[in-house]
Amino acid sequence: MSIIKEIISRVEEEIQILELEFTDVLKDSPEIISILEKGFEELKFIMSEYVFTVKSDEIHFFKVTKPRLFSKLIYYQKIYHIELRRPITGYQCQIAYLQNELQQINIFYNKNADFIQYYRSGKTLMDEYYFLRERREIDLNLESFYFERDSKISTAFDFKVSKLLANDRLAAFLNSEIAKIERQEKQQEEYSVINSQHWTDKKTAIVELIYAIHATESVNNGNISHKLLAATLSKAFNVDLSDLYSIFLEIRRRENRTEYLHRMIKALEKRMDDLDRK
Repeated sequence: MSIIKEIISRVEEEIQILELEFTDVLKDSPEIISILEKGFEELKFIMSEYVFTVKSDEIHFFKVTKPRLFSKLIYYQKIYHIELRRPITGYQCQIAYLQNELQQINIFYNKNADFIQYYRSGKTLMDEYYFLRERREIDLNLESFYFERDSKISTAFDFKVSKLLANDRLAAFLNSEIAKIERQEKQQEEYSVINSQHWTDKKTAIVELIYAIHATESVNNGNISHKLLAATLSKAFNVDLSDLYSIFLEIRRRENRTEYLHRMIKALEKRMDDLDRK
């Protein structure tokens, strides 16, 4: 049993290191999958001849230890293939794709509801039937490829526990990805709304505003150039202010230098007066 613990401990440590630096599913998953597959090949070689002396140890291995590790292999293989086939364009198309994967998880949960309830509740009454290798006689809800697995290294339900744990983690991943896409979609919509605003007054008006804001030090306590301030408002209102300084010179030559600012004051005072009369 010590060599089994040694292999599992080594594999878990290697995985934990990689998980700390995990940033990209397609780039980082294959290495984790490779480590897990090699680890299970080692376990398969040992377990094919290993005999547990105590039933409780065998039950614990197939109910807790193996599924904890095997669930990671299922999880990383699944997210890798999800990302590999994931649509690259269209927010709603991506969301529909990920929601379909969530639906598959729900089907698994519904199909195995009784066993999942048994497992999550911490019951032990059926453990000898579920998690001992020699117990094959009962008619259980097995995976379709159950009889293709090596009975020396698997029990009736250890794979089902592994898949349950993997699906729990996979559901969290999918919900997180959907939420991320929805945020991106909302940001894109907000950007589109912002980008669709247009300055409809004269250019001299916005230039008055820029120089007035700069003169009153209303932005960054005055620690901003006229050019940067103009670029900010130019982007916000889709107006070309490349001729900022020449327009300012034109304003300075006018009889009423602050025509727009005075117009603003009058318009605002009128608006407030109108509201007061209501």
